[in-house]
Amino acid sequence: MTELRGAGGGGGGGGGGNAGGSTPSEASDSLQSVQFGAVLDLISEGVIDGIEGGLKGIYLDNTPIQDSNGNDNFSGYTVVTRNGTQDQPFISGLNGTPREKLVNAEFTKSTSVTRQITDNDVDRLRITVQLPALQEFESDGDIKGSSVQIKVQIQYNGGGFTDAFTDTISGKSSNVYKRDYMVELTGDFPVDVRLVRLSDDPSTARLQNDTYWYSYTEIIDERLRYPNSALAFLRFDSRQFSGIPRRKYLVRGIKVKIPSNATVDTTTYLGRITYSGVWDGTFSAATWTNDPAWCLYDLLINTRYGASIPEASLDKYDFYSISQYCNALVNDGKGGQEPRFSCNLLLNSRDEVYNVIQEMTSLFRGIAYYGAGSLVLQQDKPSDSQYLLGPSNVVDGIFNYSGTSQKARHTTATVAYQEYDTQG
Repeated sequence: MTELRGAGGGGGGGGGGNAGGSTPSEASDSLQSVQFGAVLDLISEGVIDGIEGGLKGIYLDNTPIQDSNGNDNFSGYTVVTRNGTQDQPFISGLNGTPREKLVNAEFTKSTSVTRQITDNDVDRLRITVQLPALQEFESDGDIKGSSVQIKVQIQYNGGGFTDAFTDTISGKSSNVYKRDYMVELTGDFPVDVRLVRLSDDPSTARLQNDTYWYSYTEIIDERLRYPNSALAFLRFDSRQFSGIPRRKYLVRGIKVKIPSNATVDTTTYLGRITYSGVWDGTFSAATWTNDPAWCLYDLLINTRYGASIPEASLDKYDFYSISQYCNALVNDGKGGQEPRFSCNLLLNSRDEVYNVIQEMTSLFRGIAYYGAGSLVLQQDKPSDSQYLLGPSNVVDGIFNYSGTSQKARHTTATVAYQEYDTQG
């Protein structure tokens, strides 16, 4: 018989000093590779007033990017908008021609890695950093996460390196982990890019946080301004969505010509027009309004997205009279008031000009027809009698009445609308 003797060990622990006999644990991987989606939306043809409330008026899957208090409902997003002016600048976030170049070089605290960009057309760089693993094996057998701090430096035309940004990668990954960084190039070429490790290098095999410069991508942006087109460019973190999110925009729409004595309400009754004094027939600068009369006027005369009808063939005073009736305040059915007629719609399909005009005139209970060389508008509204009929100007003074039973009269109305509260 062989007798084994010993001391210490604290109750029969396993190898590696695992006191107390506890089972080693491994933390779950907490790092995920990140991808970003990017979309460019055409909001409108023509110059618009802008998106209502800024980021509060942009909805991703029916959720605003910012709530009413200005707090973010999403993270890692980029939003760039253009209102559709003739000379608007291009959006620099639109990728044009990307060229990826492999580096696959390790950079340590004592040894940095540098690459030079010589193509003057390059606007941005996407730098990819790779870590074979990010974890630490403790003496008791547990496996936990780690962290490493790196820095990207830029030098323009030999003028000396400056810090572009510093980042700390923290968490746990037992497999290869990659992270991308976007760097805007704003100086003279050639451009030198250097990756520097700020954290100490691993001093033992139990610590795995080696850093490699995997690749860089030279990006030449699409310098397309899309003049006279209102745009929204969105870049968002794919981890927050199962797919490309549905986008909705609450917009103060196209700016239109309004009379010189008109003022647009932007506080109480948004878009309503009020008039002061007598109109001299001239127009002021284009302004956003939801007055259906002047929205129709703009659609008729505009040569880009409208009917290109000469203004000389339109009676602007007809539009002025209709506008006054549209903007009168009436009961809103909720104990308050609202303008009688407002125009809040989206035209996103092509149709016959006549059909569109009739649909627009129906907003203010009107009709349009072409007569005597011009487009004539009529509106169903209270007005003075044009001709009185009585027994004295009727043959024998006798009126004959005919009609149908009210129960036999049928009316059908098709109504389409959007509900702001439900985003439906």
